[in-house]
Amino acid sequence: MTVPLLLSVTELKNQLGGPVVVDGSWHMPASGRDPVKEFKENGHIPGARYFDIESIKDKTSSLPHMMPTAEQFATQVGQLGISNDDHVVVYDTVGLFSAGRVYWMLKAFGHKNVSVLNGGLRAWTAAGFPIEKGEANITAKEYKLPELDQNRIRYYDQVLKIVKEKDSKITIIDARGAPRFTGSAPEPRAGLSSGHMPGAKNVNFMELSDLLSGEVFSDELLVAAFKRAGVDVQQLKETTEPGKEVVLTCGSGVTASALYFALDKLGVKNLAVYDGSWSEYASRPESVIVKD
Repeated sequence: MTVPLLLSVTELKNQLGGPVVVDGSWHMPASGRDPVKEFKENGHIPGARYFDIESIKDKTSSLPHMMPTAEQFATQVGQLGISNDDHVVVYDTVGLFSAGRVYWMLKAFGHKNVSVLNGGLRAWTAAGFPIEKGEANITAKEYKLPELDQNRIRYYDQVLKIVKEKDSKITIIDARGAPRFTGSAPEPRAGLSSGHMPGAKNVNFMELSDLLSGEVFSDELLVAAFKRAGVDVQQLKETTEPGKEVVLTCGSGVTASALYFALDKLGVKNLAVYDGSWSEYASRPESVIVKD
């Protein structure tokens, strides 16, 4: 089965009862929003279940929502009524925000059939489609133990090596807003310096979708957003140079995954998310940070 990376709300409406729909909504702690409460009280797409990136994570880490073990992932995803072969459709309340994180997690654990709902819950309700409230009605399934694809994830030591060796074969793209990237605005997490890794490019995740509809921009507009940051998507797609890859980062690994989705949609290969992202990088004394 081949599924589209991006699914329209009309396409999903016509397929309800087939794909497993998951709400991957998450909000920055300072927002004061509770996505679990919103799922139950404000409503969700009929049949959806809530994929909690604050629960399906490495709970031994002090860093936010780091990737869990394969065993934990399989247990919790199976409890959501998902099997390895299911077509999973992910959405969030923004459009393309935390849904990208769920998409990347599933892909990194080898789940083949994953789509993001274009425009998320915002587009669904704008189309006048029904929602339901309350707890999700879930029948658990077996999710066979997956294997984490190490090509899709990067760790601190790997990133620091790239930065210190100034590896020109690797493109680092940061999804944070420009003021945090340049160091002119503080980080939302106390005690962290703003700024960026030397050589990193900056593509704010908000440049990937329409702020009103939440829908992902056309491929042409996505390519243009990366081009403005000095990233040649076509060149990345065509390269056969060994060791050539793109590493995506942000504040905590959420919006980096939105960039991952956009570049995956554009056909770029050799993509990886730096899981610890700036929360980890800026907290380590040996990290090299620049401001400009």
